[in-house]
Amino acid sequence: MAFSVRVTGYAPAGDQLFDVEPPWWNQAELRQDPRMRTTVSDGYLDYDAELSAQEARDLYEHFRPRAALGAFADEAWQELIQPMLRQLDAHLGREHGHLSHCRIHVYEWESGL
Repeated sequence: MAFSVRVTGYAPAGDQLFDVEPPWWNQAELRQDPRMRTTVSDGYLDYDAELSAQEARDLYEHFRPRAALGAFADEAWQELIQPMLRQLDAHLGREHGHLSHCRIHVYEWESGL
């Protein structure tokens, strides 16, 4: 089984601002975060946390440098990563004030390996 990360941001009125799956956010680290709650859906183990805008910004700052490290430095990866970074920068950057909270969802999926 494999795990992926989805980050969804919401405005104060509850409208969804963004929804991205940043591959450089380390799912193993996030699964160990005590704020994550586990659920089982159709036999798959998932982890979820509702974080304040500041908590989400802190995670964003923690993981952001990894977007250009190792395999993610490859040009093909960067073509996928750069649009996600722009979106996350726009909503999780220190200057943005329209974000109310984020949902961090680490979900298990069948990789076929």
